Amino acid sequence: MIKLDIMIKGIGIDICDIKRLGKAIRKNKRFLKRVYSEREINYCGPKKNSILHYAGRFAVKEAFIKAVSFDKTIKLNEVEVINNRQGRPDIAMTPAIKALLKKKKGKDINISISHTHAAAVAVCVIT
Repeated sequence: MIKLDIMIKGIGIDICDIKRLGKAIRKNKRFLKRVYSEREINYCGPKKNSILHYAGRFAVKEAFIKAVSFDKTIKLNEVEVINNRQGRPDIAMTPAIKALLKKKKGKDINISISHTHAAAVAVCVIT
């Protein structure tokens, strides 16, 4: 048996309705800038099913905010979801994100995203 000594500092989960998010994006052009970083828009926009990628990232942002105990000091577009070198989703370590991690006494952020044609779900675990 493997014994791991990992202390979970925060956990969050979110599910995003793809149809509803697509409607919000089509209805309000400012929505993208308010929710996503420029890098996220450049990544998701050109994709064949861009709304799936936007929905996954939206779910990550909400899951992260829940994992840091609904901290109101951070805006959605400041939680930037990137892919690491292996292609795994990650959150960019900006000064704002580092400050939230320090506040939670956390060191690592672990993200998982999944989706169907109807919904995207994300889990965020801070250790």
